[in-house]
Amino acid sequence: MNKLLHLVFLDFKLLAKSKSFYLRLILFPTVMILILGTVFGNSNSKLPSFDVAFYSDDSSLPSDNGSISLGVTLEDKVLKSKDVESMINLKEMTSYDEGNSLVNEGKVSVFVYIPKDFTRALVNDTTSNITIIGNKNTTIDKTIIKDILDGFVLDTKTVFIEEKEAMQQLSLSTPLSKDVIEKIMNHIGSQETNSTIISKIQTDTHADPIDAMQYYSIAMIVMFSIITGFTLIHGIVDEKLNNTLFRIKSTPTLNIQYALGKLIGIIFAVVLQMILVIIITSLVFSMKWGNVFEILLITVVYAFSIGTMIFLCGLIAKDQSSVSSMSAPIGYGFSFLGGSFISKDALPDSLKFVQQIIPNGKAINSYLAICQGKGIGTIYMDLLELILIGVVFLVIALRVYNGRGSIHNANSNNDKTTVKATV
Repeated sequence: MNKLLHLVFLDFKLLAKSKSFYLRLILFPTVMILILGTVFGNSNSKLPSFDVAFYSDDSSLPSDNGSISLGVTLEDKVLKSKDVESMINLKEMTSYDEGNSLVNEGKVSVFVYIPKDFTRALVNDTTSNITIIGNKNTTIDKTIIKDILDGFVLDTKTVFIEEKEAMQQLSLSTPLSKDVIEKIMNHIGSQETNSTIISKIQTDTHADPIDAMQYYSIAMIVMFSIITGFTLIHGIVDEKLNNTLFRIKSTPTLNIQYALGKLIGIIFAVVLQMILVIIITSLVFSMKWGNVFEILLITVVYAFSIGTMIFLCGLIAKDQSSVSSMSAPIGYGFSFLGGSFISKDALPDSLKFVQQIIPNGKAINSYLAICQGKGIGTIYMDLLELILIGVVFLVIALRVYNGRGSIHNANSNNDKTTVKATV
């Protein structure tokens, strides 16, 4: 244990002389989080409201309770309801031309026109077309209004079909028998225009929402952990080039002690970065991280997993340029596939599968779960898989370290001189 701690201490003593290490370890994540806070700090998950022009030519239809106009019902009960009112700003028009002009001039996002005899058409189940006009820059707004109107028309037609069938059956049999009731239900169920079906999506009703600021804070710290790891393994190449590694191997130091010494350094640096980000985002942006102990546990496990991969790269690298050439594709490739650059939910299905199996993708998913109020019990499989990935790469790294190739292949391109350490 003393040898292990001594190796870790020597690593950080050497890094203390490197200003670039502290820039990557502390300054870069801090600046990035402050930038993210400026961009996403005032954002929320609500869609911005938009203006909708509305004009109805619909005529009333006599009924037992007076008269009915579904155009008026649509306006008063649907488009002016509390749920929809928070999304759209409804503007009543005096004519079709007025609404059409406003949407063409870009003064409203969508214009809705209800035609004549709209109520009669729905009651009699005949064709009647609502006109929806949206300007070219408001495709999403138009889609939202279309979905609302589709739902209204479908549900209204269903009510009339159900009512008509019930009245027909009532005129044939009083009171309704069980067979008659079943016949009514079967008839309603056979109609294509039956009541709207809402898909049931299983979700955790107690989960806290994740906003853009929180997601990308997690995504950025996961990405910077890879960069930090590659910064640390430059020391391995230095040790090969100046024969320090040869001297370490000639001592009673066990190979696993040397490997764990490097890994502990990487884990410590990544955990320090995470603590720094938690403090900054909590104090400056009032961000909630959930159980901090569980967040740090994920950080340790993830740092071990990604650290073993990076440690292996350091053993394979021939010189410092080799480290740089490996860090770019691994760092940026993993960051893209893991969900650091693009939200994991926005990735295509084929890449979502990759996101779920690579270490940084598993780390992001685990962090998000804890931030949503879920416990370790929901992510323990991801943690176990991260540990397994780390163990597999650690075994490979130790085999490389035990071999002669990892040291004999070390060389320096400075002044075209080759430096080889002899075992």
